[in-house]
Amino acid sequence: MASDIYNKVTNFYSLLLEDNNHRYKSWEHCYSHFMDDDASSNVDISCLHLSFYLASWGMYRGSSFLLWKDYRIHKPVVEKLLKNRHLQNYDFSSIDDTDLKEILDLAKWIKNWYRENINKVNGESKSVNATYTLVTKIMLGTVGCIPAYDRYFIDGMRMSGIKYSKLSQTNLSAVSQFYKNNKAEFIRAQKAIQKKCKVNYPAMKLVDMYFWEIGFQADPNN
Repeated sequence: MASDIYNKVTNFYSLLLEDNNHRYKSWEHCYSHFMDDDASSNVDISCLHLSFYLASWGMYRGSSFLLWKDYRIHKPVVEKLLKNRHLQNYDFSSIDDTDLKEILDLAKWIKNWYRENINKVNGESKSVNATYTLVTKIMLGTVGCIPAYDRYFIDGMRMSGIKYSKLSQTNLSAVSQFYKNNKAEFIRAQKAIQKKCKVNYPAMKLVDMYFWEIGFQADPNN
């Protein structure tokens, strides 16, 4: 239930309080770096931050093409993200269709860049598929304007009554509307987290945590 937003978001964050070096901290490190003006002056360090964050969040598993690439594979994507850092400032309580389209256009650009520019993996010719799970995790960790569309997030979203078949403007608009409808609860959770750390968790990160927690708790294997 939406009334449980505060508890679910803060419950997710409690893991970071129990372990100062928890892997979830990698999102904080990466996002904070991309918030800093120095990020643009040292793209190499920005690539390192992105790579380690993605590894911490499961994107360098054995089946991933990224496992066979060094951190500099992300350089053109990082440069593109740095040119779009204004997305960090989007107000999701008043966001419109033009803004949502800009976010999705960036996601499409990132997906296409990996597909069009990586044609060899571990010495073999291969076309790669940068899934929207990967793409949205990249964007969440750098410009924070979209949730990470992984399995638990999608499950939680669906269980909350938001339809999903693919990443689209219709779906992202519904997610944004959910935030608008429950803004007070999300802000309450945001303020509670901010008292514990120096990072200002953006709206879509809070939404990501909420739906992910629902999906995770519903998994009988957990």
